[in-house]
Amino acid sequence: MKVKVTARSISTSLGILRTEDVVDLPQDEVNKIMKMNPAAFEKMPESPVFKTTKKKAPAKKKRARNKDGTLRADDLGTSDINEAWQ
Repeated sequence: MKVKVTARSISTSLGILRTEDVVDLPQDEVNKIMKMNPAAFEKMPESPVFKTTKKKAPAKKKRARNKDGTLRADDLGTSDINEAWQ
């Protein structure tokens, strides 16, 4: 369950959390803590806005270089691979 900590600090299975921390805790742990301190957490809505996954941008291609630093040419014998770009 996604919750936002409203207490000054609180000890959980994830360690000590401070005010304004947003974490994902098991439901039974949240219920147990809320029994002891009803104002410890604020339940957050389950929505895509709070997901932390980021999409990686595709890697930018760079020109391939020889050992001496000059630009590498494409091998015309391999039509499916462009050796000039990495």
